[in-house]
Amino acid sequence: MQNTKVSAFSLELIPRIPEAQSMDVLSSQSNLAGYRAVIEAAHLYDKAFPMMMTAAGTVLPAKVLVVGAGVAGLQAIATTRRLGAVVMGYDVRPAAKEQVESLGATFVEVDGTENAETAGGYAKRNGGRLSASPRSKVEKKLWGRGYYYHHGPDPWTGCP
Repeated sequence: MQNTKVSAFSLELIPRIPEAQSMDVLSSQSNLAGYRAVIEAAHLYDKAFPMMMTAAGTVLPAKVLVVGAGVAGLQAIATTRRLGAVVMGYDVRPAAKEQVESLGATFVEVDGTENAETAGGYAKRNGGRLSASPRSKVEKKLWGRGYYYHHGPDPWTGCP
């Protein structure tokens, strides 16, 4: 780039504050990641996402659990709902419940999960790991789901 006299700027370290919202590349890319993940999942899924009633019978809608209700997760919930699936959402931050429900999804509440919310409202990077009891409750919710979408730190291991 130096030889071609190209100027390049890295925008991922711009603070996530209201004044810099128009330059927030993390949120815009997370938004696209949530959308794209659902489109990919719908493509790979054996059945259709929406409920379909035909003369041959009824195809039940897909059931999807989205783990993580940040920017990407909320976009995944919204896109999945638009495709006609039944959606459930989970997040380690109790405040995310209202956002998940506002998109028409059911929030999975798990007793015993620590609140892993930072002062800025984001989920802690390695916080919110699920202990054995809450983990089994979320895994029961996973049973029978068509797809499980997860973006961000894994609540089971803390790994991204």
